[in-house]
Amino acid sequence: MVVAEFTVTPVVGEEMKPYVDAAIELVKASGLKYEVEAMGTTIEGELDQVLDVVKKAHLAVKQMGADRVLTEIRIDDRSVGVTIQEEVEPYRMSV
Repeated sequence: MVVAEFTVTPVVGEEMKPYVDAAIELVKASGLKYEVEAMGTTIEGELDQVLDVVKKAHLAVKQMGADRVLTEIRIDDRSVGVTIQEEVEPYRMSV
């Protein structure tokens, strides 16, 4: 199990929200646990599943007509596994 944070940024001269919405819809449809945040999306699953979802989100934005798409990803892959809850629980409890 891995946790990945990623952003898909369309380089367009117009409103970005419809492009980002298309990417988030693919994340929702994946069935994997995820959290949408202000500057990116965090997703949890097996490495191949997570990479596949990120790829599909990237391609969805491209297919909407964005000539250029920048996708950034950070992956936490531990030998014992990791979950979103384990990563954020200590911080959410202290707020």
